[in-house]
Amino acid sequence: MRLLIFVLLPILFVGMIAFLILGLKPPSSVRLATGVSGGGYWQIGQLYKAELARDGIHIDLVETAGSVENIEKLVSGEVDVAIVQGGLNLPRESGLQSLGAIFLEPMVVFRGKPSPIGGNAGEWEGIRLAAGAEGSGSRAAAIALIEAAGHKDTGITLVDAGGSDAIDALYSGKADAALFVAPLDAPYLMDAIFDRNIEFVAMALVDALALKLRGASSVTVPAGSITLDPPRPPEDVKILALRASMIAGPDLHPAVADRLVTAAKIIHGQPGILQSSREYPKTESPPAPLNEVAEELINTGPNFLHAVLPYWIAAQFGRVLLLLLPLLFLAPLLRLVPSGYVWFQKRRVWRFYQKIAALEEELGQARTLCDVDAVADSIEELDTSIANLNLPLAYRQVAYDARLHIDLIRQEIARRRAAEPEWQGLDFSQLGS
Repeated sequence: MRLLIFVLLPILFVGMIAFLILGLKPPSSVRLATGVSGGGYWQIGQLYKAELARDGIHIDLVETAGSVENIEKLVSGEVDVAIVQGGLNLPRESGLQSLGAIFLEPMVVFRGKPSPIGGNAGEWEGIRLAAGAEGSGSRAAAIALIEAAGHKDTGITLVDAGGSDAIDALYSGKADAALFVAPLDAPYLMDAIFDRNIEFVAMALVDALALKLRGASSVTVPAGSITLDPPRPPEDVKILALRASMIAGPDLHPAVADRLVTAAKIIHGQPGILQSSREYPKTESPPAPLNEVAEELINTGPNFLHAVLPYWIAAQFGRVLLLLLPLLFLAPLLRLVPSGYVWFQKRRVWRFYQKIAALEEELGQARTLCDVDAVADSIEELDTSIANLNLPLAYRQVAYDARLHIDLIRQEIARRRAAEPEWQGLDFSQLGS
């Protein structure tokens, strides 16, 4: 039984460490909140889905009305990660984390032909503005723009239409203008740019608006950067842009964060109309505390461990190290186990040597035959105890040595008993003098 304990404990400990390390593997699927099916965020979600599939992680795209609903689903735990438009409020103490800003998306306005809508948002009093559905980022951005332009209570009507529906609202006359916040390659935004029956509104005082809108910046779209024939835009135009981020829930697996950021570098690292090469993803001015794995991967890149270890171990090497540290102490312990077992078995006999020595000393001090008999009784009890130890075969030699020592005491007892007629009544201490 004791042998089993000595052998099994290290095996169980190593098995537990292996089990914990395997527990570091990422989940097989992740829920990503995007936006409306077929929209810009949805298309980007498809790119992430393809990238993470290479590592065996399935991305389950969750359709939503837009960024506002995405945040709600993150807070409620309905999704694990979401693409979120810049400038939106994230609930404090919700535990949400930023995986970095991933791209700039333009905030642009189009109007029908003919339309009195001008570029100065401060003069939009009383217009009907198609600005996305409730729960969309476009709706939130439109409200922020209206407030920045000083029109909070001046009768601007928000029409509940976004994407292609917003373009239809311009055609039907239900809206005077339509505001879009979307990736530049979103299908409905491209439709609006090339539609001859609607016009792009060149916003005035863009730099001033960028100062008033949280998360907004002013960027210049070069003439002909979208198409050269016909040139779109026909001349350099300054627009507002919001910085979209990848936001994760508080329990996102570190290995999943590693894969998402790696995918973001591939998907968003190419140069574009609004950004230079490798500008994104970035960690400046995050809307939520930065995820540690994402921050390190974006700012310093993958460490050398990514080249020699599975990504899910490299991404959480610190945690793996904490699990492996006990093994550094276990290794010497494993070497001590055999020696400890030998010592334990021998000690089962060695503990009787103190009694043997005491009886030997007691025999040397015996003065009467009665004293000798008392030692003899004790010796027999001791011999019986050693004989009943049931030691493993390899350790019985120690017991034999102890019993040989006991036999020597027996021989001395026999010699003293044989001398009884001659020395009866005398002190045994005088024998041999």
